[in-house]
Order: sequence, then C-alpha cells, then structure tokens
Amino acid sequence: MGLRTVVVVALAAWLGWLLARGILRRAVPWIGIAVIAVPLVALFWTERQWVGAEQRFTAIARSIAPGSAGVHCQRLGETFTYAGADLGRVSYAEDGSADGPAMVTYETCQHLSDYWRSSAAEKDAPPLEQVIAVHVLTHEARHLAGDRSESETECRAMQSDADVAQRLGATPSQARALAVTYLISVHPRMPVAYRTTDCRPDGPLDRTPRDRLWP
Repeated sequence: MGLRTVVVVALAAWLGWLLARGILRRAVPWIGIAVIAVPLVALFWTERQWVGAEQRFTAIARSIAPGSAGVHCQRLGETFTYAGADLGRVSYAEDGSADGPAMVTYETCQHLSDYWRSSAAEKDAPPLEQVIAVHVLTHEARHLAGDRSESETECRAMQSDADVAQRLGATPSQARALAVTYLISVHPRMPVAYRTTDCRPDGPLDRTPRDRLWP
C-alpha cells in the first residue's frame, strides 16, 4: 500500500469519526469536516489520475511484452526510500523471468503522463525530458519481454520508440521525430553498457534491415 493510499484511508477514517461524533452529539463539526474533506478529495482525484496513467502505460508495455505484469509508476512517498539512479527498473526471478511489473520513477512517470496528455501541437516539439520518458517506457517493456543485455535492450527499444509514441497519441511523423531525437541527442551520452556497434542501420540488431529506416 503506497503512502498516498495510507493518507487517503487515514483521512477518510478521521472524517468518518468526526461525522459519527457529530451525529452522536447532535452538533456536526462542519469546519473540521471541510478541512479534512478538501485534501481527501484532492488526494483521491490525484490517485485516480495516476492509476489511469499507470493502466495506459501497462497496456502499452504489454503490447511489447504480452502477459507481463506491466508498469508500476512510483508514488511520491516511494521516492524517499528509492536510492537507485535508474529511471526505470525490472527485477528478475531466479529463473530469469521478470519478477513483477517494471518500476518507473515518479518524475519519469510525470513526464510520460505530460507527453500522453499533451496537445497535438505540443507533440511537435516535446521537451527532452518527455522524449527520455517515452524511451524509458519502451526500454523497460523490452526488459519485460525478456531482453537482459542493456545494449541490446536499448537498441531494440530505440526501434520501438516511434510505435510507443504513437500509442501515446503522436502522429507517425511526430513519433518518428521523437525516436530520432532520442537517437541523436540522448543515446550517444548513455553509459558504455547501453551502447554497441551492432546497433546500426543494417547491423546485427536492425530489426528491419535494408528498409532505409533508422531507428
């Protein structure tokens, strides 16, 4: 149970207690109820929006990794106990299969959600943070599909970024521009473990060689 859920449950319990006490005393404390009800409604609405985005991202991940556990967007409370530097992570069981959903950090999920909900015009030139967030979703979905090598996962993910962007509302031309932006502006700066000379047009990792399209 996430911190936000705990807070919602606690506030709801407190609200119920105030109402019950007020009814018993025949004097409902409306001010106290309002003080609790306002943040409770805000938290509930925020969580509902968050869950909706998480479900969308899970559906996209499963288009790449059918039958997988999908995506878990980190909640704000989880950021205080997360010591990793990765924007996304998949844990593996002893048999090598993905153990649970892919975790995507709170900030990355925010950027991903912003891209998904942005207007058609805004998708013409999304901020680099959103470009990276879309790729993180694709990259972690490739891990869910069984890819373990970071360099091979990265290469296959770059070739799926345009498809994922379209599933998030981009047009084909916008989606291809996003994939090219990641390839040119981000991938060259990735750690060595995420890069390989096999990742090139018509190379061993090109999924559609000789089509003159890259990535």
